[in-house]
Amino acid sequence: MVADLAREGMRPLGGTAAQRARFAALIRAETPVILTSYAESLETLRSPVMAEPGTRDQAMTNAAEIIADVAVGVEGGDIRADDRYAMLNWMIGEARPETRLSPADLLRAAAAFFDVAVSVLARHVQDDPALLPCFTTGVLVLNESINKRIRETTLAYTGYLLERVDQAHIDERHRIARDLHDRLGEGMSVALRQLELHELHREADPAARPPRATMAKDAITEAMRRLRAVTSGLRQDSVRSLEKALIQYIDSVAPDIATADVRLRVSGDETWVPPAVIDEAFLIIREAIRNALKHGSPQLVLIGVALAPHELYAWVEDDGLGFVNPAQAGPASAGTGLASMRERAALIGGRLAIASSPGQGTHVELLVPLTGCPDDRQG
Repeated sequence: MVADLAREGMRPLGGTAAQRARFAALIRAETPVILTSYAESLETLRSPVMAEPGTRDQAMTNAAEIIADVAVGVEGGDIRADDRYAMLNWMIGEARPETRLSPADLLRAAAAFFDVAVSVLARHVQDDPALLPCFTTGVLVLNESINKRIRETTLAYTGYLLERVDQAHIDERHRIARDLHDRLGEGMSVALRQLELHELHREADPAARPPRATMAKDAITEAMRRLRAVTSGLRQDSVRSLEKALIQYIDSVAPDIATADVRLRVSGDETWVPPAVIDEAFLIIREAIRNALKHGSPQLVLIGVALAPHELYAWVEDDGLGFVNPAQAGPASAGTGLASMRERAALIGGRLAIASSPGQGTHVELLVPLTGCPDDRQG
């Protein structure tokens, strides 16, 4: 309630102009005492804020700025507008992660500062009760000034953590891709080369070529193709632009689809969609395009993505060969990766619908409900 009153401008001015000026002067005079008591309090609490000279100095600097805010607020009856309120956020952001300060550490430090400042200033009210209205104003200003800094710090720390999680996710995918390539790809490649040498030795008598060797070669070739597809997907970094990522993919497969007309249309604002949804949606749409081009032999492939604050809707439609009973088809039966696409859709809270029949092409739809635009989610 104290913070609400302060933000809504309902704070009483408190006292006469002379009393406010006098109390503001007392606040400025007490600054060294407050800072010293604050440092002692943090030491007693064994706060991590005091663990390094840099963080300790920054804490004292912020405390001095808050005291100055309080003095100005008491004297003028309002809180000074100051863009510098970022209480220790530089110590928990990416610039100084080595300090390992958390919002909990900073909240405890802020609470300690509030207690110290109020205790020091309350002594003047005991000596002169007429200063009580000024003291009330000072407490409100103190509360608001600290809260502004805490809000900035919390936002900075949340952004920092999200960046760390996203980077850890990307690093893990790259590690898995390397392991698959190094541990599996090399052995498969050697086996394929041995089979190719085996075929060279039998070129003089093709009829004597063992059919099992040919089958083994085909199997290894297909396995290596799948391995490259898996590792390529794992190495896929976070998608910054869904439209650009789809265009790049279509361009990359263009040499292999000379007979197909592929058309893409994306509408809406991508900032309405969370990055995790963009990433998974891209992989689903990419797989649908790949399936259409590889298995459908289409003449025309239409790709659409419609983005709105409440949903992401995407579709891939082709006039290709189609297939039977897509609801029961899976990677093993049709080689389309439908099960993986459904799993990815479920992961982001979406639904995948597939309609197809022999000779009638295939239509794939992805619908992902969203909670609203960024402003709505924050509000």
